[in-house]
Amino acid sequence: MRELIAVLDTSLVGVPQNTKDSRHRARTITSVKKILGNFGIDGESLIRYGMSARAAIAVYRAMFSPDDDDLTRIVDTSRWRQVLKVPTPTAPLSDLDEAEFEAMSLSLHRVPHLLDMWVANAPMNDILGYAPPSDEDWAQWAVLTPEASETISAYRWLSQRSITETLGRWSTESLHLEYRWQNDQQVGLFSAVALSAAGPEGRLLNAEIALRAVAPQHAEQMEQDQLFWQLQETAVDYLVKGKYLEAKTLFEFHLRRNLNDARTLNNLGFCTFPLSPSKALHWLGEAAVNGYVDVPINIYNQCCCLVALNRAGEALELAENYWQRQRQSDAMTGFLWVQSGDIWKLNGDCAAEQELIDLAIAAAREVGREDRATRWEERKVGLVSRPVSASASPLDGAIESGTA
Repeated sequence: MRELIAVLDTSLVGVPQNTKDSRHRARTITSVKKILGNFGIDGESLIRYGMSARAAIAVYRAMFSPDDDDLTRIVDTSRWRQVLKVPTPTAPLSDLDEAEFEAMSLSLHRVPHLLDMWVANAPMNDILGYAPPSDEDWAQWAVLTPEASETISAYRWLSQRSITETLGRWSTESLHLEYRWQNDQQVGLFSAVALSAAGPEGRLLNAEIALRAVAPQHAEQMEQDQLFWQLQETAVDYLVKGKYLEAKTLFEFHLRRNLNDARTLNNLGFCTFPLSPSKALHWLGEAAVNGYVDVPINIYNQCCCLVALNRAGEALELAENYWQRQRQSDAMTGFLWVQSGDIWKLNGDCAAEQELIDLAIAAAREVGREDRATRWEERKVGLVSRPVSASASPLDGAIESGTA
């Protein structure tokens, strides 16, 4: 089941490049919906209520990227800006004057909710083709009574347990439904077969539920900050395509409204690394000072910057300090910058500590400290299997890793 929903997710977020791609995408989505129906899952409801942000992601990205040819070929950007009331920026997002920045920021914060409404009501062919609605349809949808909340919550839970590894991105309702399923076998709308794939580890699930109970402001931030996650996914797409400046600009924009936000600072450093390791090091350091929680990822990325700046000795000391004094209980994974010869490559699903060890071994040898290299090699051999925590999103690790 998880594999089927993952295929559906990949198809929804994939931006078709031509008519052949569009037809293949539509056929794939139709086929997956039909198979899901055999398990009692309404594939259309899953898309509308559980995967609306994924279905609309190309439209959202187009609001940030008016000059992205890959998007403007398939998204009627001009009409969508009219519908969503998003002004066309007169400069890169990070360079807007204060008045234009405030107007753009406020309008973009409203867009996720508006696109949810579109996906919930538009014909499925329009959703798959990113076709903007008429003014009449848009006005009518705005006053419709939404689907029953238990239906929306159930499909959101099914989607999140299938494709969203980071519990911090789950809705609180999804956490509660998962808890009931794991402890009481309450299946709600779905059959036990539909939920047969293993869910998150119980101790991690309980910890996230407890955190939201004692710190409701944490839950509110995680559930309402859709803009950050959309920015992150857009930045990931840019990084994969080598559009580093565009990726960096997204978080410069977000930082103007969220000063000292550790995640934003970390992602800004991560996206800046290919352009300027020295500036990236600054932003990563600011993220650490402001409490960025994925310490091994942040340390590894700072070490990458130091190595790229020919400061291998400092990288070695930073890695040693982490290992001796800051090491965390869970192993962090995600996208990381990994050195291959003279270049740095973006690799996915990397274990931060393992990469840190390899980086430290190379740094020790570069500064002529074979004794230190030997010590790090012993640590590598003795690295015991530990619980793995995926980073906050598809690129979370990378982006929230410090060097996407």
